[in-house]
Order: sequence, then structure tokens, then C-alpha cells
Amino acid sequence: MENRPKYFTEEHELFRSSLKDFLTKEVQPHINEWEENRQIPKSIWKKMGEMGFLGLSYPEKYGGSNLDFFYDVVFNEEIGKMNSGGFTITQQVVQYMSGPYILKYGSEELKQKYLPGIISGDLISCIGITEPGAGSDAQNIQTKAIRQGDHYIVNGAKTFITNAYYGDFVVTVVKTPMEGNPHAVSLLVIDLDSEGIAKRKLKKLGWHASDTAELNFDHVKVPASNLIGKEGKGFEYLMNGLQLERLCFIPCSVSTMEFAIDSSLQYMSERKAFGRSINKFQVLRHRIARLATEVEVLKAFAYYCCHLYDQNIYDVKLCSMAKLVCTELHEKVATQCLQFYGGYGFMEEYPMARMYRDVRVGTIGGGSSEVMREIISKMVMDDINYQQAEGNVRGKSSQHHSISPFKEEHHLFRQSVRDFLKKEVSPYLDEWERKGECPRSIYHKLGEMGLFGLAFDEKYGGSNADIWYMVVLHEELARINSGGFAAAMGAHFFLAMVHINGEGNEEQKKKYLPQGIEGQLIGCLAVTEPFGGSDVKALRTTAVKEGDSYIINGSKTFITNGVNSDYIVAACKTAPELGAQGVSMILIERNRKGVSATKLDKLGWRASDTGEIAFDNVKVPTENLLGIENMGFYYIMEHFVSERLSMAVGAVAVTERALEMTIQYMKERSAFGRTLDKFQELRHRIAQMSAEVEMNKQFVYSLYEKFENGEYLVKEASMAKLSATQLSDKVTFDCLQMFGGYGYMEDYPLARMWRDSRLGQIGGGTSEILCEIISKMMIEGKGYKTETPSRK
Repeated sequence: MENRPKYFTEEHELFRSSLKDFLTKEVQPHINEWEENRQIPKSIWKKMGEMGFLGLSYPEKYGGSNLDFFYDVVFNEEIGKMNSGGFTITQQVVQYMSGPYILKYGSEELKQKYLPGIISGDLISCIGITEPGAGSDAQNIQTKAIRQGDHYIVNGAKTFITNAYYGDFVVTVVKTPMEGNPHAVSLLVIDLDSEGIAKRKLKKLGWHASDTAELNFDHVKVPASNLIGKEGKGFEYLMNGLQLERLCFIPCSVSTMEFAIDSSLQYMSERKAFGRSINKFQVLRHRIARLATEVEVLKAFAYYCCHLYDQNIYDVKLCSMAKLVCTELHEKVATQCLQFYGGYGFMEEYPMARMYRDVRVGTIGGGSSEVMREIISKMVMDDINYQQAEGNVRGKSSQHHSISPFKEEHHLFRQSVRDFLKKEVSPYLDEWERKGECPRSIYHKLGEMGLFGLAFDEKYGGSNADIWYMVVLHEELARINSGGFAAAMGAHFFLAMVHINGEGNEEQKKKYLPQGIEGQLIGCLAVTEPFGGSDVKALRTTAVKEGDSYIINGSKTFITNGVNSDYIVAACKTAPELGAQGVSMILIERNRKGVSATKLDKLGWRASDTGEIAFDNVKVPTENLLGIENMGFYYIMEHFVSERLSMAVGAVAVTERALEMTIQYMKERSAFGRTLDKFQELRHRIAQMSAEVEMNKQFVYSLYEKFENGEYLVKEASMAKLSATQLSDKVTFDCLQMFGGYGYMEDYPLARMWRDSRLGQIGGGTSEILCEIISKMMIEGKGYKTETPSRK
């Protein structure tokens, strides 16, 4: 499941190769021994220090390499593949959870005393926050440090402290009462061999290779010079540092999940049941396809969050979202991959037993899933913004915004589209929904706005705009809450016209594209057939050549714009004996004799006219053939990527809009003496959905960037459409629930939105078909042609 996006350079990959070789030779053979001994020898960290694998982003003056954060991403990905949470967490605690507080806020004396040691591997550090009675609630800790002259006297206890038993020092969160602030919190570096410290090694469910301990401080004398930063600023420092702690979990967890999926695929190819290898069973194939999809979506989001951090953009919300989704998905992947192994998954000699134990702490450490949802809900619903504390590793100025693929001109275009739709479309949607169709006049108006011509050449009246204008248009059409209107417009310019532009000859383009761009001629694409679905191989509509004409017979169904369009781009069998390779795309004018259509009554998408089209001995000139005869299957496959990406980005926009409307409703609606947005259960539900929506959005954007660069993304686009449309179904359902009885009323927006979203998992390839495509590419290595055969 290797996938290296733009974030990694050749230098990153050379580093990856070196680290991978080291881990394979020096770590992998000893993991089981370390797990059994419940201890990792310090010698391995010294070897890693000597190789320059530690302190990657730390300054050179302390022995670090001063590299960009994606070297740390590589580091975490590769140690994650060792499938030992105990090995992984040991050095994560040192490099990302304790050392950074000294680096960012510590005095030069502290930096010189401790940082060279953790970078060389000679010192092992830990972070002491959690207490027996306070959990990770740093503001309510009981461990106190009272200043006496040039020392602090520390009393209290910490628990669940990774590295505390065999480690060298602990960055400790202590209460330092100050005048006017009796609950002030500070950070102290305490050497673990100090007099008055008692340690108790804890027995854990997982992470066996790491040591975890409870610490008791009984009048421990700590030099005042070991104070990190300013007294009373500890809570601010923690809030800043926790984002890095949460962030480092993610690439490591993703690579461990990929390891689980790859290991499971290998096992499934070798394990036989009922006379065949278990990777032939569709239920298992689809299950692993769905898991791989979720991991791929998360991976893109993880890289995006890491990129923000590398650019010194402080985004608590996104880091919390990523940690929440990542750790919960890790549990799911471990559970389901163990299931693939059957009884062997329960055996310690196979990899999944250890992973299953290790991942359970993910939703607890670094802030539990419940804490993450609380943070997200405050930011999403209450507009709370967490500010970055002083101090910076790289010395860059802080920013408080995300990185967007959109430029200023795209934002201006978005606003113009939004204003147009608000004025010319939204007031009439209810009427069009009742009538079951959009008037031709609205096509004309969109044409006048230039919205149909974004993707087409200027010589046909288009604007030849970059792909992000199309993304904006898909998003804005989706946001107005009429799947039917968006589908009617999209079927015209994004399906029918795209085929003419892609396969048509110059004469066909000149005849249809200018009028289509103006909204004067309306088109539709007809592939699906009654009882045949979208199985191109099984198409029964035939086009038999007679002289300089085709005689077309058959029918198509579920065709958007199928009743009122002016022309039909139809997939027809011109060589039935060739199966899928005998399909051609033929342009059929609506007014030809023998063409008829019946309007269909639908659950949703009511503003679009959807029809069943019949062809009864329809005579069409051979010059209406689009492209080369019998190449229709390749043309359809060629356009499926863009179609599925457009459906994915539209589905994400729908879910965003659903959440916006629901949050607004919750702020206005009262029950049991308070507004709905004050109920924690509902808040956490909103937080979970918000995280999943943001993750899917960044995944789709990452694919558009690749698509713009010419990559042909059959598997990835299938994953995007699968994930986003399932999410749209889920979010609209849950948002409708939050509206209560009003959600069931057509006067409120969620009823239509929920109905419309249901088609997402059907059109453009059902979720089941997408799972079949993904599983074939993963298991059989089946490829889909990335280029249409020569049209010469």
C-alpha cells in the first residue's frame, strides 16, 4: 500500500531506506524477546542515535539534524511497521512528548543538560501528567512543587507513565501555587534517580516492550533551575505540546494499519477453506476493500495535518480530529484483520494478537476519544479557538489558518456562484421539486454565467479554467440542497458534454459544445439498462450498421435528463460477440423517429427529470459515432475517475451543509430548559461527524491535486466515492435525527437532503461495485487501462 505524495523528496526516501534497513536488521529480530522481557535495552537507542535517527528536527547545536517534519513522519511510519506498540511509544515519548517542552521553553542550561543525551540515545525521558485521582486533567492535578530557596520540594504521585521505570528523567506537571493563582501549573524536569522517588512497575494489557510505572514523590528536592519556562505557564505549554503528541500517533498508526492489511492479504492468499483460498470470498474481499479505503482516506488527512505542522500552522481542531479518527480506526482494523486470521489471529505467534492488544490504549492516551470530541465540539459549535503558547521549534511565525488548494480567484468565483444560485435557483427549488424537472430557462442562465464552459476550450465558448473552478462549482451546486438540480446540471455539462469533448471529432464538437455551453442544447448520458445496471459487458442495446447508418434497438433506464434533453450519448453494442470490448458511444438526437421516454417517479432528486428511454429501430447516421467503434468501454472507464471524484466532492459538500444547518438549529431549539447544543451526547455526535467530513474533504482535495497532474486514479477515486457517499448517507441520517420530528417534515431541509443523499451509493457505480474494483486491484493486482487506445 505504498503511496508517496508530494510531501516526500528523494532525500526523504533515502532516509526511509536507511532507517528501514536498520530496523530490519537491528530491531525486528529482537521484538519478541523485548516483548517477553518487558524491557528494551538502552543499547538499541544508542545505536539509533549513532545512526542519526533521533533528534531529526532538533537543532544541530544539541546534536540534532534540524530537518523538516516529514523526516519525523518517515521515522514514525517505519517504526510503526515493527508492529510493537511498546517499541514505538518508547521513543515517541522521548522525541515528541517530553523533549520538545525543554526545547521550546527550557533555559539554555536545561537544553544543554538533557537534549544531547536524548538525541544520542544515552538518556530516556518521560512525561508525567496523569495522576491516580485526576487522570489527564492537568488543571486538577494534586502533585505540588513548593519553592524553598533555590529548590522546589515535590510531593505527589503520577501514574501510567511510559518510560518511568527504566528512564532517566521525567518532565513533570506540578502545581506551583502563586499569589492570585493557587492552582497555577508548571513544568519541572525531575531526575528519576532523585532521593524520595519510589517507582512501581505496572502490568499492562499491551505495549509489553515498554516499561510503564507509577511514581511517588516524597519531599523530592529539585533545583529551581529545572523549571521549564515560566512558573505558572505549564498548562499553556501543555496545550501547545499536546498537538505534536497527538500528531505523531497518526503516521505511525497508519503504517501499522497498512502492515495489518498487507499481512492479512498475504495470509488470505495462502489460507484455503472450502477448496479455495479465502481471498476469493467476496465478503472478505469487500471487507478488506472498505478497511483499505478508510485507511487511505485517513492517510491523506494525516499528511495534510503534518504539512500544517511543518509550516508551523497551529490547528488544534484538525490534530484532535485526526487523533480521534485514527485511533478508533486502528482498533477497527486490528479487530477485523484478526478476524481474517481466524483461530490463528488469537495466537501470539501471529502478528494480529499483539496488535489487537497494543491498539487498545490509542483511544485513551494523549487525550481519550471523549476528550477529543469535547475539544472538537467546543471549536465547531462554540467557536472556541485555542491559541499557541510562546516558543517555537523552527522559529517561524505562527499562523492560524489552514492551507487551501484554492486561490483568491477561486474564492471570488465561489462567491459569484453562491450569489447566483441564491438569487436564481434557491427561491424556485420547491416548485421544481414538485414539478419533477428544471425549466430550460435555468440552463440558459447558467450558460450565460459561463458555468457550463469551465472545462472546455475557448474556441467553443468555454473558459478552459483549471480544475479547481470545477471543484468549486460541484461544491456550490451540492450546497443548495437539491440533489436533483445538481444532477440535472451535472448530467448535461459534466457527463454528456464531456464525452463529446473527449471522443467527438471537430465537427461534432462545433455542433454541440457551443450550444451546450450556452445552455441552449441539453444532453444526457445513457449507459444503465433495465435489469442490467451498469454492467457494460451485459449491455443489450444494439447498434447494427446498415450502410451509412446504425439501427438502434434497446432501452436505457435511470437516465438523468432522460426525458427533456435534446440529445443522448448512448452506450450501444456494435459488436455483441466482443462483450465489453464491443461497445460504442453514439450520439442520438431526441427528435429521431423511434426514440421515446417515460418519466420515472423517484425517492429523491425530484428536481431532475429521470427517465427510461426506449429505442425502436432508431436510424442514426454513422457520423454520430463518438470516437472509434468498439472503444466505448474504454471511454466510459476514462471518465469514471472524474465522475466519481465529482460525486465524492459533492457528497462532502452536502455533509458540510447538513452539519451547518443542524448546528444552527440546535442553537435555536430548546428542550428540558436548555438549547440542544448544550447536550453532550449531541455535541459529541456532531464532533465525530465533523472529523469524518474534514478527513474526507482533504482526501478528495489530495486526489484532485494528483488528477490535475495527470495521474489516473481508478482505485483512489473509487475509494473517495465509496467513502464520501457512505458518509453523506450517515451524516444526513444523524442530522435529521437531531431535528427530531421536524426533520421528518418537508418544510425543513433535512428530509430532502436525506432522500437525495441515498442515491450517492448507487449512481456512478454502487458501493458494492466500488468494493469489487478496489479488491481486484488490491488482491489480484488487476489494473485498469490508464489510457484510451489510440484514436488514430
